[in-house]
Amino acid sequence: MSRIDAPGSSPLSPDPTLPEPDALTPELRVGTTASRRTSVSESSASAPGRNELRAYDGPSVAPSAPRASTTQAEGPAVSARELAVMGGRLRSPSAPVPEDVYASVRSHLTRSLSNPFLTGGDVKATHDALGSVPRDAYRATLERMDRDGLLASYVSRMDAPSRQSFLEQAASKGVLSLRAGSAPGPLGMPGRPETFVNDPKLPGALRDAVNAHATDTGRAAVVAYDAYLQRHGDAVAQAGSLPALRALGPPQALDLRETSLGLSWSDPRRERYEAEWKAGLGRPQHSLVQAYAAVSARAQVLSGERPAGAFVSAEVSASHDLLHFKSEAHASARGTTDVQTQAGVAAKAGPVGLEVMTDAHGKTETQLQVDLGIASVSRDSEGKVELSLGAGSHARAHATLNPRTAEFGGGIAFETSDKAGQSHAGLKLGYGLRGLTPERAAQAVRGDIPGLFSRPRDLDPGVAWEALPAERRALYERQGWTREEWAQDARR
Repeated sequence: MSRIDAPGSSPLSPDPTLPEPDALTPELRVGTTASRRTSVSESSASAPGRNELRAYDGPSVAPSAPRASTTQAEGPAVSARELAVMGGRLRSPSAPVPEDVYASVRSHLTRSLSNPFLTGGDVKATHDALGSVPRDAYRATLERMDRDGLLASYVSRMDAPSRQSFLEQAASKGVLSLRAGSAPGPLGMPGRPETFVNDPKLPGALRDAVNAHATDTGRAAVVAYDAYLQRHGDAVAQAGSLPALRALGPPQALDLRETSLGLSWSDPRRERYEAEWKAGLGRPQHSLVQAYAAVSARAQVLSGERPAGAFVSAEVSASHDLLHFKSEAHASARGTTDVQTQAGVAAKAGPVGLEVMTDAHGKTETQLQVDLGIASVSRDSEGKVELSLGAGSHARAHATLNPRTAEFGGGIAFETSDKAGQSHAGLKLGYGLRGLTPERAAQAVRGDIPGLFSRPRDLDPGVAWEALPAERRALYERQGWTREEWAQDARR
């Protein structure tokens, strides 16, 4: 379409023509209006027909040759969900699933009238069929089984041995990786069990099998740890000296925590797997606290002291005139028994009585008693104070306290005598609790006194046994240290 130009003006194209690619870029000059009109007129004269209409003949640049179309897109096709599960990274394409093997697997894991229940034979046949799958197609086979629900049915019918065989097969095919455990310790102390890595990218049913296997190995470790504590306790009871007890070493704790599963905090199944793992471990019959208590009690016995804890006692006595005989037995809650037999003389003047007794080792013990009829008070040379009250003509209730040995308790006593009052027989039953003596309580809070399994700090500078102060050397001797053991450890 043409237009009417004003007089004296040059026709201008509404669509300026783009310069050719090889044309030179015109230089921009600033001049007067007349000069601009002259240049425009000259350019208009050199390009006639710029206001004419013509048909569209395509773009000025030749289009590139179209790519050859393909009937199928290259590369693996995955959904957005599968891509998110794989962490945004595409795996290399795997080999196709063997259809004959998959048909065999489906026949064993699908319930029908001819196969209403999955049996151990079906599990074994499936395991054998999966073993024939090539390595590069094994993962794709498991993923297809998981989508079809066959993998969940397969895993649900496994026992612990078949589950381990299946996971080892998957590891040999490159689908699973193994997290190494730790080596066992002395006396059969179990190490940290081996577990398979529970990768979130694995099929869901396979992850369930990995967690179930971790529960199986954890439960086996707990059972082995319980047996270890029993063996350690037996070895402690058989130790004949403090150096032998020290050589056993302290009882060890089982390192079995949720972190051994290797689950990340962002794993959506972490809480469920950890809860199932904890519930399936079980608890040992013995505990680490009991093991340390047994060591402490044995150390007290080997050092010549009675172990702390509850105890029961029974005493049988007989006397005739001045002669007196008694035998006393103590049984602690830890299973130790101590029997002491004494013989001596007893004399009484009014309400005051004196008793002197000697045991089989020649140790002498004296006891002073004041009898006020319904009540009596006595104190012996070992520091034990006893208060008794009459409960009839032949029975008395008593309470005892010994600050030196940190013992207190009570009980009941029965006594009978002949008509002349020259012969007496009695039975005393009691119970009590024994704690730490003042000396051991003071040692327990001192930081410079090592424990049974601790290394004395005097060994590090290389202090000789003879150079130790007399007080510290006596303390180490009570803990079972000898000159030979000190010299041997000083060279380490």
